[in-house]
Amino acid sequence: MIDVLCLNNGGITNLKRVTYLVLDEADRMFDMGFEPQINKMVAGIRNDRQTVMFSATFPKYVENLAKRVLHKPVEIVVGGRNTTA
Repeated sequence: MIDVLCLNNGGITNLKRVTYLVLDEADRMFDMGFEPQINKMVAGIRNDRQTVMFSATFPKYVENLAKRVLHKPVEIVVGGRNTTA
């Protein structure tokens, strides 16, 4: 899906009307090297969007990458930090 959105420099579709961006398993997307595609997609979405990222684990380096995408992030932790499920 990311490739389709980024195809033709975003000429396939217009994301300017997107108000909610949900990234499930965000840590895996960044870990698998999709950061350039995610950044390109986020650049095409309006600035006043609400962005939500879900993940069971969120390593520190992925957290730093996510902060580039988020504005005024709020973190909700269920259970302990840095524990395996």
